[in-house]
Amino acid sequence: MIRWLLALSALLLGACAPFHLPLAPESRARIAEVDVRVVVAQESFMFSAQPPGVSAAAGGGLIAALIDASIQQSRQKAMSAEVQATVGPLLDFDYRAEAGQALKGIGSNGAFPFKIRSAQVLAGMPMKKDHEATIAATRGGSAYMVLMVYYALEPGLGAFTTRTTATLWQDGNPEPSYRASAIFQAPLVAGSRAEVLQRLTAQDGALLRSTMQASMSETLRMVVLDIVSPPEPAKGATSKAKPLRLNFNGTWVPLDGVEIEAKPERTILRDQAGVLYSLAERTP
Repeated sequence: MIRWLLALSALLLGACAPFHLPLAPESRARIAEVDVRVVVAQESFMFSAQPPGVSAAAGGGLIAALIDASIQQSRQKAMSAEVQATVGPLLDFDYRAEAGQALKGIGSNGAFPFKIRSAQVLAGMPMKKDHEATIAATRGGSAYMVLMVYYALEPGLGAFTTRTTATLWQDGNPEPSYRASAIFQAPLVAGSRAEVLQRLTAQDGALLRSTMQASMSETLRMVVLDIVSPPEPAKGATSKAKPLRLNFNGTWVPLDGVEIEAKPERTILRDQAGVLYSLAERTP
């Protein structure tokens, strides 16, 4: 449980705070192969009630923050029955298994910029001594990358989201040579909670399974694009032709950033903090 909490805490901090260390070209040139570990600490979906926003509306302050906390706690209790009704139909779906399938595809189709020497999906971070030993063994062109993944259905079931931190070590150096945060989001078809769940789980969960696999494949692709196309300090302006929106805790909010790749179905962009996003063009 302690390892799970530490892993999740590190992931959430990494996904929310500025957390981008580009891989220098000279460091990238020294890498011939990489061992990839995908850590998925969750056993199932996690949900939270939508925050009331009293503190922001009131301009901050302790009293407003306490009101926010009280309302949030009340909402969490009120939605517990809904959460149980939602999670129940989803318990048979294993994100680790779907991530493993996606990882096999990435390793075999040559999409990764380095040879993947080994790839595993884990339920928790390796033991400290094993983790340090793996880092120390990154010599002679080998590297070690860990991706920590958190996944969720947004409140209201408007979208499926994964938040990932990627860290890479090389040359036996305990300090990483690359760090990044990547957020993947797929909007879900509108409808009542029961209707959305029915669509997600129909045909043995074909839609949910494909979305899970797509999230892992696209996250790895974001990392690849970030490695081969690091940000250019001289280019600070947004290059997007049209704005995108992110479902943040149940509310669709506009998101600006520098466009990295645009395709008919998805756009990958990097915000000012260096966080990567893969968002669908079609949002509500």
